Amino acid sequence: MSGKPEYWKGQVCGIDNCKSRQYHEQDGLTWCKKGHQQEGIRTQQDEDDFGTQGRKTRIRKETQEKISQIYRGHSATSLYLQAYQLILWKQCHALIHTIGLPGELEAVLKDLWALRLQLLKNKTDPTCEEETVFSSQPQMETETEREDEDVPSREYKVNGKAMPSLIETLGLCYLGVVLLRLPVGMGEIHRWAVREDIPFIRAVRFVPTVMKQKLPAEYLKALDTTSPLKPDHLRKTIHNLSLFYTHHFKLVFPPLNAPLLLYEHIRDLALPISLHPITLHLSTLLSISFDFPFPGSRHRISSLPELQLISLLTIAIKLYHPFDTLPRHVRSPADPAALTIDWPTWVEAQNAHDASTSSGGHLSSGSEINITEADVMKMTGEQLDEYMDYYERTFICTEHVESKTRGLPKELLDMFPIGRLHGSSPTHYTYQIQAENEHAAVEQRLETVMGGMKLRPVASEDSEEPVRRIGSFYKRFRRVEDLEGYAKLLYEKVAEGVAVKVETLVLAVGQIERRLIMWREARVKESLERSDGVDDGAGRGCPDGG
Repeated sequence: MSGKPEYWKGQVCGIDNCKSRQYHEQDGLTWCKKGHQQEGIRTQQDEDDFGTQGRKTRIRKETQEKISQIYRGHSATSLYLQAYQLILWKQCHALIHTIGLPGELEAVLKDLWALRLQLLKNKTDPTCEEETVFSSQPQMETETEREDEDVPSREYKVNGKAMPSLIETLGLCYLGVVLLRLPVGMGEIHRWAVREDIPFIRAVRFVPTVMKQKLPAEYLKALDTTSPLKPDHLRKTIHNLSLFYTHHFKLVFPPLNAPLLLYEHIRDLALPISLHPITLHLSTLLSISFDFPFPGSRHRISSLPELQLISLLTIAIKLYHPFDTLPRHVRSPADPAALTIDWPTWVEAQNAHDASTSSGGHLSSGSEINITEADVMKMTGEQLDEYMDYYERTFICTEHVESKTRGLPKELLDMFPIGRLHGSSPTHYTYQIQAENEHAAVEQRLETVMGGMKLRPVASEDSEEPVRRIGSFYKRFRRVEDLEGYAKLLYEKVAEGVAVKVETLVLAVGQIERRLIMWREARVKESLERSDGVDDGAGRGCPDGG
């Protein structure tokens, strides 16, 4: 007696349009429930295959070593230097084609960078066993910023084997400008970097994606800016780089082009041009030639030539245009100091100039990186759009966004656009437009200040009444806390013009003032010795003549 067949479920039979999915075995053949034989399918087990049901057999794949896409060691160092060189070239290209500096700057920067690479050969040579150590922190000078203390050159770090930091690209641009004797100051380099006239803010976005994918995290961080460019940062970098090239390659930088650079500072501060010869005369009295310091000499904050120049200008302002209201007399109406600055008019002109740069409901160029949460709450709709435009071009990588779409429909992606809506386009502020607007604003400010200058009273040498002369009641400021009123605003504007802190400017001016005091004391001593010598000679001659 045959048992009831056991059925199992499978695919549709399909013979004569049979829809049956149930099958059973009979005499080693497979039949569907409707009686259709499944030809070519033999299900009878061989004796050798007995007991092998349910067993799985897998083919072992050969183990392959995983190759990391991120470079390490010498390869990573070499790739970082290539990316660094690309950023430096882009900065040089912007300085020449956007700012308008001479084309010779590219050859100068190329030579400076080639010298820098000579000391980094061991870090890129695979046959060298020297370990590559990288620090994302910029190389800083360990200077003692005390007012009454010099700093020996051995306290400055001049390490040629350290990897270059991003801030050093701006320092190289400044030194290249100095070698060409161009009237470009630290403040201008700093301002161009902050306003993105030259690539610096998040410079890593200018590196191709293929290179960024192979760079380690520490190198990517070194090419990125995690915080705004702070005052004094560029000054310290320039000081270190000048010592570095002088120490390792005996490269002597030419003196600062003081006359032209001084004119630029006087014009930017809306000061009378009569301060130009006075400042240069003070430098002659103190034998200041505006040379860069040497590693073998002692260094102070005022050792950098541009800080020397701006400190002398500040002293000249305090001598000939003091901040108090005491009347000072000149000897004749033709005296260069016959006109003095009306400080209330100067402050009003400065405030009007600052307001004009941020007028029209737009964000001032370069201020986006300093915006905080509290500032966002006070923005208008147009200012919010401008800030989002800045964020989009600075932090969003279009190539990365497009590569991560993963086949999502375009209709869905269009629901979350990253650009402006309603067809509005962001306002593009080119360097030429900014330069023209700034030039017109500076001319207006100069006209306001010059028109408000006051005439000093005249008192000849024969006047019997005691009068105050130019330079009397000179006031020194030894600390930032001593600044107040017009003096505080002037120091802030001067420090901003050279991209340093107010504290640094106060220390630098104080050091130059002490040199002036020592010069004056030496002159007085020399005069007394000369007069004593004349008296002694006359005393000795009296008996002979008697």
